[in-house]
Amino acid sequence: MRTGEQVTCVLQPAPDKAVDCGELVAGRQIDFLVAPTGNTNSIFALDYISGALTLNGPLDRENPFYSAGFILTVKGPNSVFEVYLVGNNSNHFIISPTSIQGKADIRIRVAVPLDFETIPRYEFSISLINENDNRPVFSKPLYNVSLLENTTVGTTVLQVHATDNDVGSYGKVSYFFSDDPDRFSLDKDTGVILLTARLDFETMQRYTLTVIARDGGGEETAGRIRINVLDVNDNVPTFQKEAYLGALRENEPSVTQVVRLRASDEDSPPNNQITYSIVQASAFREYFDITVSEGYGVISVNHPLDYEQVVNGVIYLTVMAKDAGNPPLNSTVPVTIEVFDENDNPPTFSKPSYVIAVMEDIMAGATVLFLNATDLDRSREYGQESIIYSLEGSSHFRINARSGEITTTSLLDREAKSEYILIVRAVDGGVGHHQKTGIAMVNITLLDINDNYPTWKDAPYFINLVEMTPPNSDVTTVVAVDPDLGENGTVVYSIRPPNKFYSLNSTSGKIRTSGVQLDRENPNPQEAELMRKIVVSVTDCGRPPLRATSSATVFVNLLDLNDNDPTFQNLPFIAEISEGLPAGTSVFQVLAIDLDEGPNGWVTYRMQVGMPRMDFLINSTSGLIVSTTVLDRERIAEYYLRVVASDAGTPSKSSTSTLTVKVLDINDESPTFFPAIYNVSLPENVARDFKVVRLNCTDADVGLNAELSYFITGGNQDGKFSIGFRDGVVRTVVSLDRETVASYALILEAIDNGPTGNRRTGTATVYVTVLDVNDNRPIFLQSSYEASVPEDIPAASSIVQACGSSALTTRGFTSAFLPSKVKATDADEGVNGRVWYRIVKGNEHNNFRINPSSGLVMRGVRPLDREQNSSHVLEVEAYNTEHGPMRSSVRVIVYVEDVNDEVPVFTQRQYNRLGLRETAGIGTSVAVVRATDRDTGNGGLVSYQILSGSEGKFEIDESTGLITTIDYLDYETKTSYLMNVSATDQAPPNNQGFCSVYVSLLNELDEAVQFSNSSYEAVIMENIPLGSEVLRVQARSIDNLNQITYKFDPNTNAQALSLFKINSITGVITVKGQVDREKGDFYTLTVVADDGGPKVDSTVVTITVLDENDNSPQFDITSDSAVSVPEDSTVGRRVAVVLARDPDAGSNGQVTFSLTAGNVGQAFEIRTTNDTYGEVLVARPLDRELLDRYTLRIQASDGGVPPRRKEHTLRVTVLDVNDNPPVIDSPLGYNVSVSENVGGGTAVVQVRATDRDTGLNSVLSYYITRGNEDLTFRMDRVTGEIATRPSPPDRERQSSYCLLVTVEDEGNPSLSVSLQDVGFGVEHWDGCRRARWMQSSVEML
Repeated sequence: MRTGEQVTCVLQPAPDKAVDCGELVAGRQIDFLVAPTGNTNSIFALDYISGALTLNGPLDRENPFYSAGFILTVKGPNSVFEVYLVGNNSNHFIISPTSIQGKADIRIRVAVPLDFETIPRYEFSISLINENDNRPVFSKPLYNVSLLENTTVGTTVLQVHATDNDVGSYGKVSYFFSDDPDRFSLDKDTGVILLTARLDFETMQRYTLTVIARDGGGEETAGRIRINVLDVNDNVPTFQKEAYLGALRENEPSVTQVVRLRASDEDSPPNNQITYSIVQASAFREYFDITVSEGYGVISVNHPLDYEQVVNGVIYLTVMAKDAGNPPLNSTVPVTIEVFDENDNPPTFSKPSYVIAVMEDIMAGATVLFLNATDLDRSREYGQESIIYSLEGSSHFRINARSGEITTTSLLDREAKSEYILIVRAVDGGVGHHQKTGIAMVNITLLDINDNYPTWKDAPYFINLVEMTPPNSDVTTVVAVDPDLGENGTVVYSIRPPNKFYSLNSTSGKIRTSGVQLDRENPNPQEAELMRKIVVSVTDCGRPPLRATSSATVFVNLLDLNDNDPTFQNLPFIAEISEGLPAGTSVFQVLAIDLDEGPNGWVTYRMQVGMPRMDFLINSTSGLIVSTTVLDRERIAEYYLRVVASDAGTPSKSSTSTLTVKVLDINDESPTFFPAIYNVSLPENVARDFKVVRLNCTDADVGLNAELSYFITGGNQDGKFSIGFRDGVVRTVVSLDRETVASYALILEAIDNGPTGNRRTGTATVYVTVLDVNDNRPIFLQSSYEASVPEDIPAASSIVQACGSSALTTRGFTSAFLPSKVKATDADEGVNGRVWYRIVKGNEHNNFRINPSSGLVMRGVRPLDREQNSSHVLEVEAYNTEHGPMRSSVRVIVYVEDVNDEVPVFTQRQYNRLGLRETAGIGTSVAVVRATDRDTGNGGLVSYQILSGSEGKFEIDESTGLITTIDYLDYETKTSYLMNVSATDQAPPNNQGFCSVYVSLLNELDEAVQFSNSSYEAVIMENIPLGSEVLRVQARSIDNLNQITYKFDPNTNAQALSLFKINSITGVITVKGQVDREKGDFYTLTVVADDGGPKVDSTVVTITVLDENDNSPQFDITSDSAVSVPEDSTVGRRVAVVLARDPDAGSNGQVTFSLTAGNVGQAFEIRTTNDTYGEVLVARPLDRELLDRYTLRIQASDGGVPPRRKEHTLRVTVLDVNDNPPVIDSPLGYNVSVSENVGGGTAVVQVRATDRDTGLNSVLSYYITRGNEDLTFRMDRVTGEIATRPSPPDRERQSSYCLLVTVEDEGNPSLSVSLQDVGFGVEHWDGCRRARWMQSSVEML
């Protein structure tokens, strides 16, 4: 360009905007000027009215001053305009910035090289277009208004106002709510806010509204409105319960808390401050006060009450709760106070004692007396209706527990007891020591009637009387008794039917002989019965007289005189017996009869002294004759026995007779060989049928029993030999072979021709030696050996011998001392034929030993005992080498014969006869003792004798062991006898055995039963285990005859009978039911003792039940279970009250409270009051933000050992108070970058904050309170998001922002926090490059 050329640069609105200059700036035209800055050498000039820009001189691109272009500062109106060039070829230049507000520097640069020759002149204008670059601005950042909660619907709340510096439609503002509230409306044009619905302070105390002011270009600004709702007194106090119930006992001390009640008012202070008053009372209004304690209305009593003056025991109160509003509101609640009766009055009888007389024949169940006790207490529990009557002193009377009527329980008998003194107790319904008792004495006298028949004493009577007793001798005295008085009790005796042998004194009852002779042998049966039986009757002298229900019989035992001889029956006596029968075989039984009685008639038998042989024995009692040995006809064929029968009279009488015993022959003799052993040596080549030997054998029997036959029974196994059947000649059958059999021991047997099955044999041995080599084992010469020895044989005595070719079998004592050995042969010769012996079996106790070389069997170290073992079976072995098969064995049987070495042994060490009647007559059998002697013969026969202890009262039969009385017994003189008895055997050395006999006498039953104590007391713990012993009652009787049994009187209290039982034998009272002190702590039992006799006794047992800690505390339903408490509650504030009771007594019922769980941080403590109440208090400051809910486990413990516990759960909710300000997540601030010219609504950053409070106290609102004066950014009040407005940020205008953000909660009062470190850097966009411009750092508070 040349100097002076004008460059037209017009600053004017764009034509399409249709906005004139006057509209842009308050109706006046725009004034333009170019600031000196950038107008180097004043090269440009600007018309301040037209906006024409002209050159004052030439431009030279190469001029270093102009090469970079010009920056012109144009000062225009304080509005935002878009700046651009208008004209041809305007693209050859670049202008920046393209948007300005107020004073701005505009730079125009050459975009392409200029060519004067091509374009010598450029003409263009700079156009300014108005932007919507202003937001509406509220007149206040926060509108705060308060409304009463009863404000009328339609009332104008307030008017908001916002202005916009833009012109035209951009400056017109409309109003909207961001969220449609349900109680307010907003006029969009005027900003007037109206109330559209009723407010309720109790529901919502504050409303925070967000109003949006929006201009015509869509730019918005948010404004806040806080509407505080003010409380008015519109809520009536409300009680927590519809009715309250309290309880106290009469005579309770004054200032006792009765009821705690509470009302709540949803209004705020002072409208919710409540006072309590008692506005009505059914009675005793002046006795009650009500005070306020920690928000509760506490009703207490200031004077002790008397239950008897309270109607039905209930007082009705009406309590009013009134708030402090103006005018105040109130409500009432009914309170029922139940007064419990104390047992402060005892039952009282009209008289202390009562005296009454009744006839003894009064009926069972008849009324004797009505008693009535009064109790001034009025409750059913302790008053008249609770009285229970009980009676002590006799089981013959009982009292109705409710009516007090005394009746008989059974028929009375004056003769058993003529007077009764009864103790009547009246107890009220108190428990334990609180129970009251009234006592009265009742004296009952029985009047006599003739109601008893005479009764016999000791009937029937048993009398011993010797026949031929002289006349007028005393026989006995009968006794009858009548327990009635006077003539009613006088008795008269008579004999019915009459008896000529006896007379009777009618007054004394003495019976004597009449003089008619008493002959026991009198053959007349009627007279014999009259002599032995006297029937006596008795009557009293009453009107009318009463006769005994039965007669007394006197049984007379006529004692015999010894005047008759024993007489044998069935004479003559002849008996036959076969020989050979064993000893003890019955031969014959003789019988003699003696007509006398007792010892005079007891017949005993014996053999006459001087008999030639004692082969027989007679039983002295039965007369049975038995053999004492085996009879042998060959020795004695006939016996003549003289038998004597004697009685036991003094002097004794006897008779004699002869018994002929014939012995019958049997085949009892065995054939006998002479000799028994034959030794023969034969060459092995002996001829067939060679006569070896002729045997000589005889038999002592006669007839067929002596006819003999011969057989080879042993040793001829190979059949080499034979014997003549009749001649007894032994011959060879075939030749012998020593290599087969070196020698023979032929056993030859002779058999007689006796009866089949009883034939007898004799044996002989023929030893045949065949000389040859020795190749045989030892062979015993006998298959077995037998011997008999006395059991006292000395040690080392020989027992058995068998040698050579013959065998000797010995039985009887005479053979026991012969040289005795067993013998075995060995067919071998020399050393091979040498035989050794040993016992291998049957000698376990070393009773025997054997000579190893000779085979001699002898008695060993241990003696023999027939009673332990009557025979021994030994196995003897013969051998010639210790090892090897060359051995054989034989059985040796040793029979042990008896000697008198055993002592008689009684079947019992002591014989007992218990309960022998003391009236038993002479000759009564008492007991039979029996002793056995294991010996045989006379050594086994025993005789008996009483050595001591009989004291002349008893004797024993020496043969039978029967003990009988020989004198009268008397229980009162001696109650028992202990006798020593001996049993002696009948062979030397006459061994003796001993026993004792105990006899106890039986007493009569006539004494009364009597308890050892008149009363018993016991103390037990409740819950005592079932079956536990409480105490033992004990009664005794002097007779001590029958077992005393115990039982409870049926009139005993039913509850006591259900809890206790008594052992009928031991008298032990045990527990059979669950004993609960809380149901009863005192029981009275009547125990009756009875031994089966006519007289019983009773005693009273009192049982006191002590308390046991068996009840756990129980929480009352009125105990708080859920409460709320503000977190700013002061330490010591009461939060809740719990109530627990324990029905146990004493320390067992004293309740203490503790917190066992849930008390985090020991925030609470509990205090025990009056052993009943537990007050939960704040112990440490609360903080809902640390813990907003506590579940406290409250434990109620009693004072028992060990204590019992019950738990109760209390839920404590900590209410929030606005004590925590909002906390921004990034306390150091936010640094972000944003590109200029970004679209409106672009999110830049989100500020996040939290508030530990809850509810409104934690509802947060976000605001930009500083640094956003040009309203480049807007902030969401709810989310905290910062975003751009429609007009983007312009780095050239402002490259960074430092915003102050405030976060505020909705609490009352509200708390807030500010953040002053939200920094924004605005980045430049130049089409190809992105430049970031950060001018400064930003801090946020």
